[in-house]
Amino acid sequence: MRPGDGIAGRITGIGDEAAPDLTGQIDVARELGWSALELRTVDGIALADLDTPAVHALADRLHSAGLGVVCLDSRIANWARPVTADFAADLAELDRLAAHGRVLGCRSVRIMSWPNDGLPEDTWASRVISRVRRLARRAEDLGLELLHENCSGWAGASASRTLRLLHEVDSPVLRVLFDTGNGVAHGYDSVSLLEPLLPHVAHVHVKDGLPGERPGEAVYTLPGDGAARVADCLRLLEDHGYRGAYSLEPHLAVLPHEGKRRESADAKGLFTRAAQRLAALPPGAAPAPGPGSPSRSRPPGVDTGLLVHLLHTPTAGPLETGPGAPHALRAALHSYATAAARCGLDTLSLAPPRAADVLREGTPARVRAAVAADPAFLTGQPSLLLRLGPELPRERTVMFNVHLDTVAGGPPPAFDGTRFTGRGAVDAKGPAVALLAGIAAAARACPAVGRDVSVLVQAVAGEEGGALGTFGTRPLVEAGHVGRVNVFCEPTGLRHLPRATAASTARITVTGDDAVDDRPDAGHNATLLLGFLAQHLATALAPPSPGAPPATVCLAGLHTGTLHNKVHGTGSLALNLAHTCPEDGAATEAAVTRALAEGLREFTARYRAVPLFARTAADAARITRLDWEKRGLPALGAQPAWGDALMERAGIDRWPDEAPAFTCDAIWLHAVPGTYTTVFGPGGLDTHHAHADGEFVDLTDLERFASRVTALLVAFAADAAPAAWPAGHTTPPPATAPGPAPPERTAVPRDPAPAAAPAASGQGPTPDPGDLPAPGAAPLTAQGTAPAVGPGGRAPAPARGPATRTGTSSGGVPAPVPDTDTGTAAAPATDTTAGAAPATPPGAARAPASEAGPGTSSGAGRASGPVTPIRTEKAGTV
Repeated sequence: MRPGDGIAGRITGIGDEAAPDLTGQIDVARELGWSALELRTVDGIALADLDTPAVHALADRLHSAGLGVVCLDSRIANWARPVTADFAADLAELDRLAAHGRVLGCRSVRIMSWPNDGLPEDTWASRVISRVRRLARRAEDLGLELLHENCSGWAGASASRTLRLLHEVDSPVLRVLFDTGNGVAHGYDSVSLLEPLLPHVAHVHVKDGLPGERPGEAVYTLPGDGAARVADCLRLLEDHGYRGAYSLEPHLAVLPHEGKRRESADAKGLFTRAAQRLAALPPGAAPAPGPGSPSRSRPPGVDTGLLVHLLHTPTAGPLETGPGAPHALRAALHSYATAAARCGLDTLSLAPPRAADVLREGTPARVRAAVAADPAFLTGQPSLLLRLGPELPRERTVMFNVHLDTVAGGPPPAFDGTRFTGRGAVDAKGPAVALLAGIAAAARACPAVGRDVSVLVQAVAGEEGGALGTFGTRPLVEAGHVGRVNVFCEPTGLRHLPRATAASTARITVTGDDAVDDRPDAGHNATLLLGFLAQHLATALAPPSPGAPPATVCLAGLHTGTLHNKVHGTGSLALNLAHTCPEDGAATEAAVTRALAEGLREFTARYRAVPLFARTAADAARITRLDWEKRGLPALGAQPAWGDALMERAGIDRWPDEAPAFTCDAIWLHAVPGTYTTVFGPGGLDTHHAHADGEFVDLTDLERFASRVTALLVAFAADAAPAAWPAGHTTPPPATAPGPAPPERTAVPRDPAPAAAPAASGQGPTPDPGDLPAPGAAPLTAQGTAPAVGPGGRAPAPARGPATRTGTSSGGVPAPVPDTDTGTAAAPATDTTAGAAPATPPGAARAPASEAGPGTSSGAGRASGPVTPIRTEKAGTV
């Protein structure tokens, strides 16, 4: 969404604040029209304590109700786990939540930063930073995102400490969860805390309250009735470009940290009233920025953590794996939708196709067989439809098609800082993630994108497994979800391919009699027969044979059996045949039929006089059958010249005309008039080992693809909406507009996590026994200093490497950093790295309160009737 569009469509909430049981949580979410929940406990059990069957059941119920999950609220580093507690419990919980998140479709985990337990301040700080660093490195491997909340712990109530934590941990997976109301109990102004943290906020909790009778207490209220300046926070977030969820945590009937639930209170009613108030709450006036307030952040680069999460999530469908294998496509699509929402894209639908749209002529036989065998097959094959901007005519719309389903097999996924490996890395989870970065960058570079030009994203099921889009792309295209330009994101080496072949699949089946190894002549030898036919067809159907059809022939697989002491009488041989037009397809089918008949005659002539195989030769024609599992599909032919010119203006090279095309879901645009369709993506099917062991994609491949997406959308907008450019622009921005910003922390090969540097004279912080570094690890940043902070309020992110750092990068004298705890400047950090750029302070100036004063936000849309508050002490605020 864009500023001014309101936040109602992005509101969700922590379900157990409305009801302890899952049924109650789902009911209130559906009544409020929400699309997701945030999970903390279910039926009184902490999320991490649920076993695997319970999590699968939880996911099934949520997804069946049309609900995703936006955040997993952990107990990691919270009020109940002081910094002296066993760190192993936090690491174990992180691992469990990673597994749960792949089932639920969520990679965001809420953490805090450990309350103190009598340690000296510098020791407390050192231990917190060391632990969060270890959590972050583990999260990088697991594909998780850590959201640090301004709540209990060392960095919970201080912007400067939070910035120091972000800087010293130096991980792209560590972000900020901002809670609007925690400052009421903790004694700080929410807007002043938020301003310097804006570039790092990835999730928001909403609560409001008034100071209690004693220090550290709060009386919680409906949003807008308290002193938390909720409306001002919302405006600040929206104006800064925040597009994530607003998760309601009102504390009107539940105080989880104190184990309190007001049994006499109408928790559901209070929660509903708070949600309605939040939806109607007009954002306040944006606070005047201080001299060093962070500027509007650039859109994120390629989300490496999202891709690692998706690579870990099993999405190979039943057509690939067979029944019973793990299949979490719906969860993966929920994760993708959550990430897309942060880029401003709305979810239009996440649903399976109707059976009537699938079971029809042209649908492959194996799809029809799968539906017949399992009526719930299609339910597990949903597709996701996203849109940036309003619904606009096709002439002003660009559509991108991606697929998150994969082929089966492959090694465990990994990311070493520069290269992703694992099934789907290049085909096509990697391109799907990079696409979001490209769209976000285009919307920032060009005001018309998402306003005067709409962007559709189809994230489909059924691209792999031989389904060829018949239950994913085809229904969406036939429903009209297409653009004037349509891009199918497949590996093409960053050259666009404006054509696609169709495919026919033939299966030759032998159904004879088995025999034992002592009497091999008594049965039919399907292995010999099918092997002979495979060789014959390979010769007869390939150039320069005069009977070769106008198609690419793939001998896809031969199978009879695996026993060594048996003559297998049954088996099959599969052929895949790609062609460029219906006429070629028909000619190919005729050529296969003819060549098979010739092959059977030759086999009989060769082996009828060999006693061991005489029976097989005599019955060869009778026991051999040809079936077409897939035939009659369209191909994508030549595309209009205006589209080629657009791609050229965007700086995207064209696939060579003499190079063969390949088959993908783009074929379903073959008959849509007035459109241009092309296939375009990073990496190559062969060079990057798609569908094979060792599949990979490099981060630089994805970044280049994202930049080309940005350029294409900017070029399209220049053609589609030239009058939409800002005043003073006599020509549109160049088609090669800037792509996405590089990741906020550069991904480089990882070194061991640094440990605390010893203080002079043998005194100083004592490291946590569980946090000692590996041999050779670099030391921690010197304790007792706050890191210098770069533009936008972000601490500079030094690359991990062998250089020994004692502070933040600086080529000169770093500026002191104001501490929002005391208002004083901390001592500057130093760095021994030569040539580093000077740092600048965050300038986290305290913004003035609105004229009406805290707690007097507009009452528009407020529900009537008093709310009986709950009091709390700040030590446990959540």
